[in-house]
This record gives sequence, structure tokens and C-alpha cells, in this order.
Amino acid sequence: MAAAPRRTSTFGEAGPLGADKSPDPTVPQPDGVDGGGEEGEELFGEVCSKDFLGFGFGGRSYGDQLLDAVKKTKQHCAVRVRVRSLAPSGVAVVWVQHDFAFLGGSLGCAEGERVARAFELATERRLCVVVACRTGGARMQEGTLSLMQMAKVSVAVAAHRRAGLPFVSVLEDPTYGGVSASYAMQADVKVAVAGARIGFAGPGVILNTMFDADEANYDAACPAEFQSAEYCLRQGAVDVVAADAAGLAKTVHDVAACLAARGAAAAPAPPPAPPSAADLAATPDYTASRALDRPQYEDLRDLLFADFVELAGDGRVGRDACLSGGLATFRGGPPVVVLGCRKGHSAAELAAHNYGMPSPAGYRTALKLFRLAERFGLPVVTFVDTCGAWPSFEAEGAGQSEAIATNLTAMAGLAVPIITVVLGEGGSGGALGIAMGNRVAMLSQAYYGVISPEGAASILGRYADDDDKKARFPADCQALAEAQGIYAHQLEKLGVVDAVLVEAVGETAARCPETAARVGAFVATALGELGALDAVQLVADRHGKYRALGEFAELDAAARAAAVADADARGAARPKRAAPSTAPCKLVAHLAAQVVGGERSRFRGLAPVNAPLEGPAAPAVEPPKAVENAKTVLDRSGPEAMAAWVRSQSRVLVTDTTMRDAHQSLLATRVRTLDLVRGARVASALLPDAFSFECWGGATFDVSYRFLKEDPWDRLRALRAAAPNVCTQMLIRGANAVGYTSYPDNVVTEFVRLAALNGMDVFRIFDCFNDVGQMRTCVDAVRAAGKVAEVCVCYTSDCLASDVYDVAYYAGVAAEAAAAGAHLIGIKDMAGLLKPAAAAPLLAAIRGVCDLPVHFHTHCTSSASVAVALEMTRAGCDVVDFATAAMADLTSQPSLNAFCAAMEGLERAPGIDYMRLEPYDVYWAKVRAMYAPFETGMLAGSARVFDHEIPGGQYANLFVQCQSMGLADRWEEVLDAYRDVNKLFGDVVKVTPSSKCVGDLALYLVTRKMTAADVLDGSKTLDYPDSVVGLMEGRLGFPHRGFPADVQQAILGDRKPLTTRPSAALPPADFGAEAARLAAAHGRPLDAERTMASVLYPKVFDDFMRFCVDETCVSVYLPTPVYLHGLAVGQTARLASLPAPLAKLECGVDAVDAVVDVDVTLKRVGPLKAGRMRTLVFDVNGAEQRVEVKNPAPEGEFDGPMADAGDAAHVAAPMPGAVDKVLAADGAAVAAGDDLCVVSAMKMEVAVKCHRAGTLALKVDAGAKVVEGALLATIN
Repeated sequence: MAAAPRRTSTFGEAGPLGADKSPDPTVPQPDGVDGGGEEGEELFGEVCSKDFLGFGFGGRSYGDQLLDAVKKTKQHCAVRVRVRSLAPSGVAVVWVQHDFAFLGGSLGCAEGERVARAFELATERRLCVVVACRTGGARMQEGTLSLMQMAKVSVAVAAHRRAGLPFVSVLEDPTYGGVSASYAMQADVKVAVAGARIGFAGPGVILNTMFDADEANYDAACPAEFQSAEYCLRQGAVDVVAADAAGLAKTVHDVAACLAARGAAAAPAPPPAPPSAADLAATPDYTASRALDRPQYEDLRDLLFADFVELAGDGRVGRDACLSGGLATFRGGPPVVVLGCRKGHSAAELAAHNYGMPSPAGYRTALKLFRLAERFGLPVVTFVDTCGAWPSFEAEGAGQSEAIATNLTAMAGLAVPIITVVLGEGGSGGALGIAMGNRVAMLSQAYYGVISPEGAASILGRYADDDDKKARFPADCQALAEAQGIYAHQLEKLGVVDAVLVEAVGETAARCPETAARVGAFVATALGELGALDAVQLVADRHGKYRALGEFAELDAAARAAAVADADARGAARPKRAAPSTAPCKLVAHLAAQVVGGERSRFRGLAPVNAPLEGPAAPAVEPPKAVENAKTVLDRSGPEAMAAWVRSQSRVLVTDTTMRDAHQSLLATRVRTLDLVRGARVASALLPDAFSFECWGGATFDVSYRFLKEDPWDRLRALRAAAPNVCTQMLIRGANAVGYTSYPDNVVTEFVRLAALNGMDVFRIFDCFNDVGQMRTCVDAVRAAGKVAEVCVCYTSDCLASDVYDVAYYAGVAAEAAAAGAHLIGIKDMAGLLKPAAAAPLLAAIRGVCDLPVHFHTHCTSSASVAVALEMTRAGCDVVDFATAAMADLTSQPSLNAFCAAMEGLERAPGIDYMRLEPYDVYWAKVRAMYAPFETGMLAGSARVFDHEIPGGQYANLFVQCQSMGLADRWEEVLDAYRDVNKLFGDVVKVTPSSKCVGDLALYLVTRKMTAADVLDGSKTLDYPDSVVGLMEGRLGFPHRGFPADVQQAILGDRKPLTTRPSAALPPADFGAEAARLAAAHGRPLDAERTMASVLYPKVFDDFMRFCVDETCVSVYLPTPVYLHGLAVGQTARLASLPAPLAKLECGVDAVDAVVDVDVTLKRVGPLKAGRMRTLVFDVNGAEQRVEVKNPAPEGEFDGPMADAGDAAHVAAPMPGAVDKVLAADGAAVAAGDDLCVVSAMKMEVAVKCHRAGTLALKVDAGAKVVEGALLATIN
């Protein structure tokens, strides 16, 4: 609905926020109701409006406004009062009419006085009052006294009501404000004119107050037909909407006449014919009560009652689709209130009437009618035909129980006759809610019971299976209907009903004269009997009827003891059937948590649209051909021979990075082992000529444990088995191994040994500062293992323009690498900064110091790297890195497919048919789509990389970090901060782990709304990320020029940097002691590979092991879409070929064979319960399993306390994330500078330090999720 235009109000009730409340020209505006009867003279003309405040505003006085109104209307008040007689019966009423032409019909002191006098006159003369409202509300120009007129009139209305006299309001267009909120809505019956606007606050008030004058938001939120008469009818706020003036006049007359009538006699009717033999012989059948063609409430109402006026809705906020009623005359005689359950005679009508099930609004409508009947001494006739009250969330939320319960007490004490007829279904409390009649009759084919026969059979029936239930259930329902005594003849004997009305066989709703006559005769008889009783006797009659119902035994103590003894003598009770266990297995418990709380949960609507249940299958390809390649030479003759073979090739060789750096760069390293292994099998067949497959190391090692909950050693073995014919290649960070810090030399040596043992061939070794000394231990270990040591020169800046990183610098590093024992020289261009023109000069410089094979690696962030790869090939580079096209470009490597096509026919072409690669590329296109949630959103390359210099492998991870910290919308700031931090550090070589340190500080500064320059501001105390502190201490080594002294001092403070190689300062790792510790911690010995993982990443590995024990160790078998998004209700995940011991341990599935397929189906996600808990139901290979899971807090909600920036005792979280470690004990004495805890986000960690001495009171535990500014502790 469009927002109302803002105009100046003619009477100014709401001032500048008021909406235009002028009559809508499209709505008929009856000048009162033309009843066609006599109209008396105008009353109370002496009461006139006046300006008693001397009010004026905007250059115009209220006095002048009054004069204008008098001139316009020739009246002195906006209300006129007369006594009128309404046609056709001539019933007299006191008629009050608002005149909108007089200051918008607004309510001032004179108007209030006239209305109050009108009610007093009506009370004195025992007349009905009709008030025709057309008004904008209370009159602002008369101040608070205008408000008090609402109270004045209300006391007059109340006195009139106490006298038992009727009041009808007519709501014309518009009826707003103080009139709407007082006497317009205080009437016994409220009749609205079609299309009239009715409400308290006008649309303009709502628009400006609640929507800050934002019309678009107002329009989007505004309900259909808001504040119209029709809207109010739907909401139950008005009783009737009159379509036109004639309808309005008839409705007002009929209501007034009905409420004013007393004791009229019903028209005589011939007695009904006695039931025929066929009628009497009909056997009761509860199913017959549901026939759509049987007579229903509305059919019998129209046959037996006249002048019916429906009074819709509960008078407050609801209108029911089923239960309705109103005023009528019985056979043209005595007025009554009649109500009943509507159903309809077609499937569509049945659905429209809510299948005959009343809602709370229906019962409250009945309550409104009960009270109206009691106020005017009218009998109540109710017709019952419902299977029960509406069983729905909405009904329960609206108070179904309270609505029925209130009706029962209301009927129990109602001081007028109640006559009830059960026409069809009498379902439980839903029927009783309108059925407590003094006299109750029941049609012979109806039923009336505490539960439907089907409901009883569902509870009491015992069936072997679905087929057995299908065969026996109908007969059981019929037997239970008889056994429960729900039929009319049975209930008559029990005293529940007073009369059985025999239905005429063959009659339907279309023609039912005999059935209607029998119902009419019962109603007429009951009215005659009950009409002779006064109010006290009626209530006593009803009390006696219902107080007497019930059959029970009364036993003395001896009889009760004898009954107990008899029960004991009967022997043991029938044993209960043992219910099968529904306890959840570990996998189900894990899946349930992902369904309800997963970051990308299908159930929460966070998964991509139409996300599949299975990952893409690997395409069928022919087995690989036997060719001589680097792998065959290495296995046959060793690394030196392999290097010589590479150098001798006339073609350029290629490395496929798809399985390591490509997905690290594009998909935040999140591709899982099972998807990699499928791809490796295809690559093995289609790329046997490749130099290597880069598939392990770098960030994949810790991400496997940290985020994917996989073991990277298992991955290495699986990839080796999937592609045995091509060299595997890994990335290793020299002294940092696959970590982010320096490790003892024996850790690096042992790691290399284990990697080689598990299938690694080529070790691409680098140091983040190009310090060959930091790589020497690793080179020696690789050589000792008989594998290939590719030592890298990490490229940054522009070698043709930089004074620091020029070609001589890189040649010098290459010479040192060759001297250290490298088999190949790698050029590792992490950010894609090498430009085409620099390719030949750089390669020539390296060739000038050694003749080892050169292997070039780059990234496409700038989009220039394909050109660089071509230039490198022309210049004689031996091996170049590429990724399959579907995983290439952007921050990844150049496209292998494009390179092969571009090189066709050229001298150094790799000899690979790009079309042969299509199945591999199609597979990876599908895989990439599956991992789309981890994309950075980068749609094209950006030359901005030459400014910020972020490595391609870091770019995606940094973006995911931003998202997790709520900084995604500040990505541009992060890029600038990265550049500025790099300059602050002295323009370092940026590759893991140094690049991570730059990124950590950039994120930290952006989170705190600071800049790189703030690091050197001595007035600011910062808790720097641990990685940044370690960088400045030299724990990763040092750049060849060192760090700027002022920056190092600002970050380290009193700490002293290292003066030796970091690894040399560390004691050797004790693998035996670590293995013993792990065995004790986990209850079983762990192999050398897991011991190594624990040495490299103690907490990450411990968390992984805890996950395997506490949650599941078989998540690696889940299809990737299920792993990422969980299941939706009704979906099934298959864990294929699960080893039998794991199937039993993790899934509760017994298996005969060595492996078994396990199918897990999510059957139900239950509603929220107390404590935000849900019950999820799964099916695991046919067995039901249930699990209780806590629903996550709403997005953005933080349950914990926040630190008060003004409270010196409070310690706040420096950034959003999780409390990774708690480093000080609760209650401990702490000093300024002590580490209290570590807050981490993704891979960034910040140690939170104590800012003053005192006693520590922790407010969080390890693992707690926090937001920036959350209260971590107090120092008291």
C-alpha cells in the first residue's frame, strides 16, 4: 500500500506528523442513515465550541477557525444529536452524527458534552444509541481537555451499558484518533462503511514516527488495505461492513430492532413428522458425520432463523474462518444469538473454513456473542460440527487453551438460556467450547467424544507392520467408536445429551425439511422451557446438569484394599516392549551440529542454491601410457641424473599446481583429499609427460588438520597411490618446514625423511628472506633421502628497477643455492610481480652463476603472467608451473591449457595436446563450483598487485580471514594496510611465513581503525599479533638488510632480537618423549608421522585428535557437499566403502564384509525448545537415531558481557575470534605486561596482555567465541 501523502490537517490533531484525514472521495459518504422514519428536532444546540485557551499558531487563531467552521456549516459544533425512528419497524434511537465539515468532525469539549448528553438522554428514555462517526480524532486546539472528552463520553457509555441498553456505532470515512480509541469502538455492535479508513494513528504518523519518513520502507511493510474497513473486519475489530447506504440502513435497523426487542413469540410451525422405520433403523456411523452433503450450521440457520446479521470477529484482533455467529430471530419471533461451526459442501469450501476447526479467534468470537446475549437477555443457540480445535502453531501461540477454558466458565455462569445441537462431529474440547447448553440435542448420525476414533486407534492399536495396520485400522476405529460410547443414543443414556434427533434418511443439505423440522421443534421446545426460568434458575439448571455428569465407584477402605489385593493376585503386568535405542552415533552427532550450526548449512539457507549431495565423479580415462619422464629417471638413476635429464630436454616441461597452489590461491586451501585423489587419477592418465604434480606442503598441511579435519599424511599416501607415474612435488619453507615459525634442525630433517618415505619426490625449498643458510638443513635432508632439492629464489619488487632486489641480488642467491647442493633452481614469484621484459635478463643472470635446471613459478594476479611464462620459455627456462584452466588465472597460476595451445608448433612446445586435457579440466570446473563459498569474489586480475604485492597463495586466505573478522566490506582498506605495513617493515620478501606476518598486522590495524604510522606512535600501547612479535625477534630469520630499527624497537619494546640463526638457538626435539606423551594422552601409540605433526603444530594436532575422539574420524568419507553444507530434511548422504571397524565405532552399523556403505538420512529437524535446543532425527542404514543440538545464537548476537571502556579494571578482546588459549589462572596475581590469553581469528593470534597489577578474574574459557570489545577478564 502506498504511503499516504502528507498534507496539512484541517483540524490539526496530530500537528506536523498528522496524516490527511479528509474523507476519501472514492468512498461513499452517507449523511447519516436514511431510515425513512420520523426524525426529531436537533437537541443540545445550546452547547457550542469556544476558544477557551486563546489558542493560536502559525499566524491563525483557533477562534478564527471556529468562525470559519460556523460560516461553512451554520453549526456551532461538530456533533448533532436527534431522536430518530428507523424504518421499517419504527424503532426509536438517539442518533449522534459527526459533521466532518466542522473542523474535520474533531472531538472538542462541546462535542464531548453533546455526545455525553445523548447517552444520558437515551438512558433516561431507555433507547438505543447510534453514533455515526466521521472524524479525525480529538481536537488539538483545545489541549488536554479535548483528550479528557474521551473519558467523559466513556463514563456516559458505561452508564448506558449498565442500564442494559444497546449502542451501535457507524464508522464512516475517516474514523481516527481519540474517537476511534473511545466511543467508536465501545459499541455493542460496530458497523463500518465499505472502504472507510479506521484507525488510531494515521498513516502519516506511522510513516514519520516509525519509518523516519522513508516511504519505500513504509510501503514495503504496510499490510494490504491497511486501516480500511475491510482490513478491520479481517482483524476482527469491526462486526459488519456495509457495502452501500441501503445495506448500512438495513444493518443498523436490524441490529437496533433485535437488541431492543423483548419476548416476541415465534411463528407457529407444524410439528415434525415422526421418524420412519428406515430413519430409526439407520445404524450410527461416525464417518457419516463428515459427509460434505449433510446439513450443516449455515443450512439450518437459514431455514430456521430470519433477519440474521453476522457479527464477525472477536472484537479485538481476530476473525475465525470456521466459527461465526450473530443476531437473528427464531422463526421471525424472539431475537436470539445464533452461532456455529462452518464447513462447506465442497473441498474448496472446507479448506476455506479451516476444515471446520475453530481458532482462538473463533472461541473469542463466541465469547463476544455470549456476553452480548447476556447483556440484552437474548437466548443463545449453538450448532456444533467440528472435529476439534485448530491444532497449529498459530493457534497455540494465540492461546487456544485459554480461549476454550474462558468460554467454559463463561457458559457455566451465563444468565441466559443456551441451547446446543450437535449436528455432525463433536470433537473433544474444541466442540465443548461452544456446547455447554442447558439443553443439548444430537443428530442420530453425529458423534461426540474426547478423541476421534482414528486418534484412539492410533494410540491403542498394535500392528505388526503397515500392511497389518492398513487391513485392521478401519475396523478398529469402528470398534473403538462403539466402545467409547460416542454416539447419540449412548450419550443420551449417560445424560450428556437430552434428545436424539433422528435424521431423515436420504436428506441432504440441498433438501432437508424433516431434519430441519426436528431441529426446529427441539429449539422451540427448549426456548419455551427455559424462557420460564429467571437468570438465577438458568445458571442453577446448567450447574446441575454438568455437575451430575460422570460415572465412578465409591469404595470404603476395605473395598479399596480388596481391590489392591485382587490386582496383586493377577501376577506380573504384561512386560513392556523394549524400545530400540535411538542414541546417536558419533557421526550423526557431528552431522546434527553441522545441520543446525554450520557456517554454510542447507537447513539455515546458507548453502548455494541447488547444492548437490555428491561431489563430481572423475571422468573415465584410459590408463596412462608408459613414457620416460622425470619420475622414471629419478626412480632409476637418482636426482642428479633426473636434473641432467631435465636440462637436456629441448621442450619445456610443466608442473601442474592444481592440487596444491591453485586451490590454495583460489579456494583458501579448502579442497579435500577425496576430491584431490579423484583428480590425481585423471592427471596421472592425461599428463604422464608432466615434470611433476605439486600436491602437498605449504598451507595444505596445517589446513588439513585445522579446518578440513583430515590427516595430511593420509593425503600424501593417497595421492602417491593415485598418480604413481609422475613426480609428486611439495612446498617446504626451509627451517620453517610447513609451519609458521622456525624449528630445530632435527625436526626439519625428520620431516623430510618422513615425507620422502610416504611418497614425496620433489621438495621445493624456500626461505621467506632468501637466506640459503636457513634452507641448508632441509637441502641436506632431501639429498640424504635421495630426492630432488629444488631451492628457490623468492622474487619481489622489480628486478629491472629496484636498487635492492636487482638481477645481481637474485643471481647471488641462486649461486648460494647451487653451492648448497640444489638439484634445481626455482624462481618463486609469489605475487606475480615479474614482468615479461624482466624474464630473459633474470634467467640470464642465473645461468651466469650456475647451469642447473630452472623451474619458474608465478601467479596471475595482475593478468600478465601468461606473457611472462611465454617469455620465460623463450629464454630457455626448463620447467614452468601451470594449473588446469578451470583452476587457473586470478591469484592462481597461468592456464596450462592456454599455454599448450599457444605453444603449438613452436620450438619449445611441451608436446601436450590441450584437447586431451579437457576431461581433467571439466572435472576441476565442477570441483571449483562445489567450493564456490571459498572464492574471494575476485572476478578479474588486478594490476594493483604491483602496489600491495600480496602473494597469490595468501590472497584468498587473507580474504577469508577478513570475512571471519567482519571486515569483508573493508577489503580495500586491508589492501592498503598490507602495502603500508610492508613498507613499514622495510619492503621485505613476502612469502609464507613473512607474508602472514604482514597480513596479520594489516588486519590488526584495520580492526582497531589504526594505520601503519600508529606503530611508531609512542603514545599508543598495542598488543601485537604473536606472529609480528616473532618476526621482529628474528624467529623467522632476518632480511638481508635487517628490519628498520625504530619499527623493531616499537614492536619489541624490552625484548631483544635473536643474534643467531633461529633454528640453531633451539634445542633438538625429543621425538621419543613426544611419542610417549602422545601415547599417554590418547591411550594408544601414535606413529612417527603423527608425532611429527604434534611437534610442528601441538595445539592444532591436539584439536584434531580431540575432534576425532569427541566428534568423528570418518567425516573424510562424507561427500564434499554434505561436509560443507550438511543435509536438508529428506536428504541422504552415503559414506562409501567405510571400513567395518569404523562403521561400527562411528556409525553404529554392523558389517559382515570388510567394508560397508553407510547411508545417513536426515528425517526431521525439530522445533526450537527451551535453551535453544532442537531434536534432530536421522536414519542410519535403517535404524533411527536422535540427537539434541543447541541452536546457534542469531547472527551477530553475542551472549557474553562487553567491556566498559571507562572501567580501568576491564580487559577487552582486541578483535573478533575465539579464545585460543588461557595463559593465566583465575584468581592469580598478575603484573602489567603478563600474557593473559590468546585470541585467534583464522590463523592470526594476538596475545592479550595485562595492563596493570592486580588479581585476575577470568570471564571466558578457552574456546569461547568473542567479538571485538568483549569482556575477557577484570584486573581487581
